[in-house]
Parts: sequence; C-alpha cells; structure tokens
Amino acid sequence: MSSRSVLQTTSALVLITLMLTGAAPTGPGSHSASLCSCRQGRAWEEVHNWVYWLDGPDLERIGSSNFNLAVIDYSSDGTEAGEFSLEEIETLKHATCERRVVSYLSIGEAEDYRWYWRPEWKPGDPDWIVQENPDWPGNYRVKYWDPEWQAIIFAYLDRIIAAGFEGVYLDIVEAYQFPYAQGHEQDMVDFVIAIADYGRAHSPTGQGLGVFPQNGEELGAMHPEYLAVLNGIGKEETYYRAMGWPLPWRERLFTEALLDNFKDAGYSGLILTVDYTLRRRQVSRAYRRAAVKGYVEYCSHVNLDRMIIYPGHEPICE
Repeated sequence: MSSRSVLQTTSALVLITLMLTGAAPTGPGSHSASLCSCRQGRAWEEVHNWVYWLDGPDLERIGSSNFNLAVIDYSSDGTEAGEFSLEEIETLKHATCERRVVSYLSIGEAEDYRWYWRPEWKPGDPDWIVQENPDWPGNYRVKYWDPEWQAIIFAYLDRIIAAGFEGVYLDIVEAYQFPYAQGHEQDMVDFVIAIADYGRAHSPTGQGLGVFPQNGEELGAMHPEYLAVLNGIGKEETYYRAMGWPLPWRERLFTEALLDNFKDAGYSGLILTVDYTLRRRQVSRAYRRAAVKGYVEYCSHVNLDRMIIYPGHEPICE
C-alpha cells in the first residue's frame, strides 16, 4: 500500500473512532454544509485581487470592498466563540462584489487559542507537540504526520466547510524543512493531498473547493501529485521581507521560477503573493512585478490586522 493510502486509511479510522466516542467536534451548523443551497460565485480563474486579513477580520468592511477574494480566519478572534456563521460567510461572498472566501488553517503548528487545545497540553505531552515557536508564543510545532494531529485538522476542516468557506489556505506547510521533521517531506505532500481529497468529498462545492498552501513552493518542483490537487499557492515575502528589505534579485528570480510551477496546478493555477511593506514605492513595485508574472499581489502589515487599499491599486470588481 502506498504512503498516501496508508495516510488516508489511518486518518479515516481515527475520524471514525473520534465520532463514535463523541470526541470529533462537528462545528456550528454541522449539517448546514450538506443542506446548503449556496449558489456558486466567481470562478477561481477570475480572481484578480485579494485581501488577507487574519487578526480581527471585519466582514462588513471586506464586504463593502471590491476584492475578488478574501482570505480570513474562520473566527473573528480565533476562538470557538468567535466562529463566523454560515449566514455571515454567505453574505460576505455576495456583498457588493461576488467573491471567494477562503479560511486560514495552520497545519504545521497547533495554536493554544483554538477550539481543539486542551489546558494540560505542553511540548511532549501529547507526543506530537514538539516545541513552542519562539517567534509566535502560543503556537507549537507539531509532528504533522501523527494521526491524532491529522484527525484534529480534518475536524477543523469540517467546521470551516460548515461555515460556508469555499477553500482553505494552509499555513506552515514548510514545516517539513524544520530539523525535527527531516525525512518527512513526503508526509507533508501526502497530508495536503489528503486534506484536498477530504475537503472536496465533504464540501457542497465539491471539486470547486479551493486548496492553497502558503509557502513551501519547493514542493511544486518535485511532486507533480502535489500540484495536481491544488488551486495554486500563496507566497509570503516574494519581493520584500517583513521589514521592507528587498529580496536580492537572484533570490527573487529563483522564487519566481518555483512559483511558476504552480501555474500548472490542477485546479486553476492562481498564485497569490503577499509582501509585508507599507512603503508606497515598494508597494507599487511589488504590484507591478507580480502583474508581469501573472501573480495576484497584496501588500499589508505583517500582523495582518487590517485591510489596506493603496491609491493606484484599488481592487476592481471585474
């Protein structure tokens, strides 16, 4: 049996066990996804601009804009209490401009403010929690190949689908590059494939569910089976690092060459780039360079705590 088949079989058994024991959360409106008569909106190929807002996303502000795509957290504050409802997400999809709405989902780190976190957890207990991220307190690197962690992610995906999101934006995909994960590159590829398969099998949008990894663009050059299930990729710091330092031109060209592989992604080839700079000249240069490559650029603050529209780069509801 292939490693992918083992992964999917194991994940399915874990999910069944959790559901039988009552441990697998179904999320708010868990039956809404199967009963939803939600109408389909903009095609992925018709996305020409996007907003990326994770910390306290304001649905009314986004809804009054002309952004074609919104990548947001599934919750107003990251917690279970703040989960957006199906009605709220449906309204956002069709307010002012027909847009796709995609949920952020960290698959390479656990976050201690999420619904699944237990107060007694710590690195080493359970075994799949490796260590706290020194740059982001409350975020913990995980053994993403562990069946227990994968079952949590599938249950999380159930909540996202129940709330009406049309895709997932997968973060910390590059965890396979961390020292503790050496030898587990294929496991990340298989995990993303399993997420795509599970999501499309359980979402009312079916094969229309969007799947976008963030970073880890090297995987696209080495794994055609990975590209085959994706809608594209999100890439941070394509042109500028978080403090506004421009990438050396050789590094930029190398990154662009890797991103170009995702133009052949099986479900649309949408490449979303985000640079953390607010300097107008750098913003204009980033948007211009991305446009030349056929990427869809967005510039913001590194905290992703606001929506920014720059003069000369206003989104158009095409």
